[in-house]
Amino acid sequence: MENKPEMKKQKMNRKTIRRTGLSLLLLALFFMELFFYTWCRVQSIGTGYKISHELDQQKQLLMLQSRLKVETERLKSPERIAKIAREKLGLQLPNSEQVIVLQ
Repeated sequence: MENKPEMKKQKMNRKTIRRTGLSLLLLALFFMELFFYTWCRVQSIGTGYKISHELDQQKQLLMLQSRLKVETERLKSPERIAKIAREKLGLQLPNSEQVIVLQ
């Protein structure tokens, strides 16, 4: 009969150990999930900041491109080229005698 209380005690110890182990496992899984969720959120926020920065840079580059197109058109204008040809290079329009018509 002495064995019965001792066996009950061993069963109780096994049950307690099993419950404790299961509880620790569930707690570890919970914390792993919590850390994973937090990591995902941090990555998401960081990506959002990078996207925002890139959109700002794109806006600045588009404005620069627009200004450069205007500048290009200004530099290519025939009036400007004619003025430079007259003033800096000393060129003139040809006389009627200097013009040769090709047929």
